[in-house]
Amino acid sequence: MSQPLDRTCKIEPMGKVDTAAGEFWTHPFAMPKQGDNLSAYESNKLFLNVDGSRFLDASFASLADIDSDSRSVMVGDFDGDSAPDLLVGSVGGGPLRLFLNRFPREHHRVVISLRGTKSNRSAIGARATVEISGRTIVRDLFSANGFMGQSPARLNVGVEGAQVIDKLTIRWPTGERQVFHDLPVDCEIAIVEGTDEFRLINSKKTE
Repeated sequence: MSQPLDRTCKIEPMGKVDTAAGEFWTHPFAMPKQGDNLSAYESNKLFLNVDGSRFLDASFASLADIDSDSRSVMVGDFDGDSAPDLLVGSVGGGPLRLFLNRFPREHHRVVISLRGTKSNRSAIGARATVEISGRTIVRDLFSANGFMGQSPARLNVGVEGAQVIDKLTIRWPTGERQVFHDLPVDCEIAIVEGTDEFRLINSKKTE
């Protein structure tokens, strides 16, 4: 909502509401309780990254184009199939909506879970560098990654058609590094700071 530049200015009082023209007035904070919406039920949008060169509007096909005053989105593997799903929250106490990822699997991915010992336990500030078939992918672990919502502190990395991760380097917030070779894909890899071993968390597969 716009605000006057001069706080001392006087704004003319609101005129008579023309109900015949569809005008109405109500207290803004009372609207959610009445089932109304300040954003006129703008539909959500979902875009797919196509080969890193353009975006495809998949809102209708994914059924994500719901009429909702949505404000937050959390990304995480909610059904344990290693594919990122979306949890969407709306303003005014609206329902949480879970959109499960059912797109056909053409490529592979890996989820990396980190636990710090010398660093903070959540490993906030860590960096994962994934090397596959001559390509390098970098992911940073942030303390905040959304508006009015927080996604799980895990790194989801798409590795295209790679069948194995050639090299994974973890740079912890302390500056120490750990390097792992020949890791599997389509699973979750749990790594604890200061240990040479890692734990694989098997994920169920979707058709």
